[in-house]
Amino acid sequence: MKSAMRRALLLALAACPAWGQFELYLVNGNVAQPVVRSYDFGSVAPGTSLGVAFEITNVSSASATLNLLTVTGAGFSVATANAPQLPAFLAPQQSVQFTVVFQASGTGNFSATLNSVGIAVTLTATVPAELTYQWVTGTGVLPLAAGPVTFGSVPVGESPTVEIIALNQTSAALTVPSVAVSGSGFSLYGQSPNGATVKPAASIAFNVQFSPTAAGAATGTLTIGGQSYALTGTGVIPPFPQPQIVVTLPEPDSAEQGTVAVNFGAPSQISTTGTVTLTFVANDAIPGAADPGIAFASGGQSASFNVFIGNTQGNFNGAVTIPFQTGTTAGTLTIAVQIGTNAAQQSVVILPAVVGVTAVQGVRSTGTVEVDLTGFDNTRTAGALQFTFYDASGNPVEAPIQANGASTFAAYFQNSAGGTFELKAVFPVTGDTSQIAAFQAAVTNSAGTVTTTRTNF
Repeated sequence: MKSAMRRALLLALAACPAWGQFELYLVNGNVAQPVVRSYDFGSVAPGTSLGVAFEITNVSSASATLNLLTVTGAGFSVATANAPQLPAFLAPQQSVQFTVVFQASGTGNFSATLNSVGIAVTLTATVPAELTYQWVTGTGVLPLAAGPVTFGSVPVGESPTVEIIALNQTSAALTVPSVAVSGSGFSLYGQSPNGATVKPAASIAFNVQFSPTAAGAATGTLTIGGQSYALTGTGVIPPFPQPQIVVTLPEPDSAEQGTVAVNFGAPSQISTTGTVTLTFVANDAIPGAADPGIAFASGGQSASFNVFIGNTQGNFNGAVTIPFQTGTTAGTLTIAVQIGTNAAQQSVVILPAVVGVTAVQGVRSTGTVEVDLTGFDNTRTAGALQFTFYDASGNPVEAPIQANGASTFAAYFQNSAGGTFELKAVFPVTGDTSQIAAFQAAVTNSAGTVTTTRTNF
């Protein structure tokens, strides 16, 4: 009988873990540090919850059973979310992790005892008589100490705010310490709470603003008394409103002046610049024809404009439009705008037209009369010419003089840009040139014939 009892006792003793078989560690990321006698949670604001991760490891070379894990003391508890199920059978070097949470609404010094198999550690925390700080998110309220206050992605030109709450969870009235905000784009918005008195169970709120001026991540710091809290946000370029080209042109003809405006369907949220460009393609009958007369009044076939925050129109050096010339060649004129990744364009068809005469002059000298014409031919096909001379009574001096200038015009246009030309025709006269008082000239191209007004010498 005694022998059997002894064997049972020996078996029971063999099943019990030896003292020192388990050790407690503080877990910080991938690093575990042994905790021997005590661990201090430090200063924790009233009403704020602070969780600390621990693990218990079987440091022996034999399997062991963990059947005890308690935390006793006001304000301290084992978080149920990751509490190990006991008994836990741990192989050599195997661990179980758990979290001890501290939260207290009162102020003062707090302590508790963490007990496990062969482990007894004192846990301490201090709750100072100070305000508790929280920030309002889109889904609720978070302690400032829980992580950075994030504004998320904010379009450049916008200035959202985050509400910060200073809450008094103590039994005495408390004063808000100095509040400051630093960091590019971050600032206090509205009145500072510095020096305000917050009664017990009351709160006071203030706002922090983020106003990014460029795309990219930004960081700042909210300092309250001796505590600092991180601020983060990201500036993004907002989608730019689609540009709309407004072309004002009395007639879609050559030698006309029009204006271009760039409008937007919504006010711009940023300040930026854009470009308008004139592009011309001549008719197929005029291959390779360039036309420098197609240009903006500022010069060239490209012009820049500014867009300021809140604008709904492009700004051309203080004006909302920019003039342009249609040139002297038939074809398709395209006005394009580019601003960022947004673009728009509008085309104007310049139709073939009869020769445009812009100046007529007659020169009379002994033995000759001279007719000078200045004009443009947007078809570059001028050929047949006719000149009629009149006496002082308005009667034709003789039959109209016909001439074929096709080859001369063709050679000229082949080596010139655009459709402008100057024509000088000299006629020998037998007799008194003073008897020739006036003239008319007619020029024919592929679009028809134009006759000048009667012009006196």
